[in-house]
Amino acid sequence: MSEAPAPVSVHPKPRAKDRIEYPYVRNMAWLCVVLTFVPSGFGLLTASIGSTFVGNPFAFDDHMVYAAWMRQGMEGRLLMDNRFAVEAQPGLTVHLYFFLLGLIAKLVGVAWSSALAQAAFTFAFVWLVYGLIRRVTQDIFIIKVAMGLVCFGGGLGYLVWHTYGREIVAGASPLKGLMGGRLPVDVWQPEAFVFPSMLTNGLFMVSLCLILAVFNAVLDARENWNAAGVGAACLAVLMNIHSYDVLLIGLVMVAFVGGLAATKVLTGPWLLRGGVIALGALPPALWFLHVLKQDEVFRARAATETYSATFNQLFWGFAPLFVLGIVGLYSIPKEDGATPRLRQAAMGAGAFLLALLLASGKDPGAYWLSMGPWVAVYAVAVAVALGGAGKNPALNLILAWALVGLVAPYFPQLFQRKLLMGLSIPWAILAAYGLAALVRPLEDRGTRNLVTVLAIVVVCGSSMRWVERQFSLIRRNVSNTTVHAPYISSDVSRIVDYLNGIPGRKVVLAIPGVPNPVPNTPDAFNTPYIPDLNPVISGLSGAYSYAGHWSETPDYLKKRDRALMLFLPDTPMEVRRRILEESGADYVVAPIPEAFPDLADVTSLGQVVLDGTQFRLIRVR
Repeated sequence: MSEAPAPVSVHPKPRAKDRIEYPYVRNMAWLCVVLTFVPSGFGLLTASIGSTFVGNPFAFDDHMVYAAWMRQGMEGRLLMDNRFAVEAQPGLTVHLYFFLLGLIAKLVGVAWSSALAQAAFTFAFVWLVYGLIRRVTQDIFIIKVAMGLVCFGGGLGYLVWHTYGREIVAGASPLKGLMGGRLPVDVWQPEAFVFPSMLTNGLFMVSLCLILAVFNAVLDARENWNAAGVGAACLAVLMNIHSYDVLLIGLVMVAFVGGLAATKVLTGPWLLRGGVIALGALPPALWFLHVLKQDEVFRARAATETYSATFNQLFWGFAPLFVLGIVGLYSIPKEDGATPRLRQAAMGAGAFLLALLLASGKDPGAYWLSMGPWVAVYAVAVAVALGGAGKNPALNLILAWALVGLVAPYFPQLFQRKLLMGLSIPWAILAAYGLAALVRPLEDRGTRNLVTVLAIVVVCGSSMRWVERQFSLIRRNVSNTTVHAPYISSDVSRIVDYLNGIPGRKVVLAIPGVPNPVPNTPDAFNTPYIPDLNPVISGLSGAYSYAGHWSETPDYLKKRDRALMLFLPDTPMEVRRRILEESGADYVVAPIPEAFPDLADVTSLGQVVLDGTQFRLIRVR
């Protein structure tokens, strides 16, 4: 590699400005932590007598999957199996995050272990992203705006907001046609944005922290071997707990390293240290492939279809950040490492965004691009990133992440939706430059600050709606799935306690949930007519459920229909017994006919070991 002028330093020295920035970042971190606790605290405080608040109302069944893993960690099981499948399993899954949370849960319980981890990684994320932003710019105003936009920024979904689903079914907004009748991703896909991730999912937050830690380590590895070791360790953990993100990092690194090479900033030792970081993913990747080969249940789970939204949905979910980000790219100052080519790259990025929007697919339930076209589009993203690369490696990284992140979610594999992880971060940083460029011509400081605050509120509207939705779901005692309830009754609590007292493997079958839509009111549901208790039982008691989760349970829809048939009044007894034999159920959680007169009395299937007012537990073997 040839010698070149030294790049902008990736190690900012302590400055007097720190006295201003550090309190701001600290307060931002604590604000985020508090906001993540508020909905759960509301749920705990408003629990009625006899009910227990057990989980986040958004994607409630996913949280029960996490609880089932933590419960195995409580038992000291490093090698775990899937409690949402009754098929034979070798029990080879290792998930370090939930194993460690399980050890903590032995002291404080599953709910508190999850909440504390969510808060801790929310706090850590704010400081990690601040460290990355300071590598890009030393401007206090841009740093503060970037922190606000990163933590709370979103798109225009709040203008067509829905509590449930992914289709626009309520209202007659003129945006409905423009958006193709589908909700933007900032309404329903939390992992793409920071605050929805903070609010709903600790796993997403630890993954975002690890992504930032790897990126920071790559920047530090220019002159530091210790950073290579830290980066390799972080990448190894990330490969174990959220493997999709490693592919995203790899796709971004191709553009990033290409930009360093194009600007003659890349050195041989830096490239070597980066290779060491990449090797960190190898051991857990090899174990993943081993489990995939040996475990049919794991293989079926990995093959679950999770297609990305249309690019139209993605665009409107990020629209303000995209617009401000393109303006920001065009206006980045020379002292932050911008070159004249960056303005050309800004125009190229804008044209690229527009082309993707115009070519957007119409079906969110299928691949938009096959492998050949995807490679071509990815090559365009990399080319634009290389064209805008300058002497500031951190800025090059943000540019590469922003552009490659547009294409990664359409990589033609079933898990493609997962590759939208954290896309708001680089675009929010670029958007801070754009907002700064728009308000700085205003001479009056008060006016400038007011316009800045108003702009941030507009960009962050969807984050406010996420908080509102959490409260709405808790008040109605219904998850966004419509069939799960975040509160469980005393009957269910007693059933969970009873099953926890039974050692060894046990299989439990409960009736799938029955939603309770509000009549003549689109996008409105009340507490489920019958809540789906299958994930609750597996998550809180460690039992295996026959039809527990849309992704974790092989042939879920078929098993769900069979489980429902068990409780229908016109199902012959011989069919019920065949269903029990298929499921291998040891226990049935049965609705009591007096509480649910439309369902059958299945007491004759076995011995009632626990009775209640709504549900009873029947031992069938």
